[in-house]
Amino acid sequence: DPVGQEVARHSFGCLPRAHATSLSVDSLVNYSLGEGYGHMEMIYDFAEGGEADGWLHGLFRYRNRSTAHEAETSFGAHIFNTVLTFRNEPQSYNGPAPGLSTRLFLRLGSEPDDTMCHLIYPASTPWRDTSKTQLVLHDGNGMEITSITVGIPCGGSLYWRYHDVFDAADRRRAGKRPYVVIRDVTCRLFGYHGVMNESGSFSFDHMFGF
Repeated sequence: DPVGQEVARHSFGCLPRAHATSLSVDSLVNYSLGEGYGHMEMIYDFAEGGEADGWLHGLFRYRNRSTAHEAETSFGAHIFNTVLTFRNEPQSYNGPAPGLSTRLFLRLGSEPDDTMCHLIYPASTPWRDTSKTQLVLHDGNGMEITSITVGIPCGGSLYWRYHDVFDAADRRRAGKRPYVVIRDVTCRLFGYHGVMNESGSFSFDHMFGF
């Protein structure tokens, strides 16, 4: 759930390479989140043997239950928010470990479409209790319009929309081609983003921060 409390669990067992195993998350969660939201963590499980001989990746499909619009994305396993490394694998593609900060660029859709963002604060070992995350709105020329600070519990997540977080006056000041920079110097976040419109169609993809 949003504060990082476990509500459901599923074990895939020891999966061979090139498998095609799938899981219905709706069936697993079974409305245990109520009207709220949450996220899933996929971790290596050695209960049935095997070893971590690669980065675990998955494909994820999301469906609008009302309109049947769908979008797919993927993500791969990483070591998050710890000073440790595993088999010399760094936490960042552009430098050595530990990579314990966040800078994400969030593209915003054209009005009247809205933009959604789901930020997740994963931790391989206990880290800071709460993030200090800045959502900084810029106009198309790179000028800062305003910023908002939010806190995400360690192991938790935050789902938000552009139209809900930034009021109409700030959005007007941002003008055409605005964007948001998501900045946190206390931890490393990742998440998902997309654009949605009144018809129920939407785009969706993962976002990865350095």
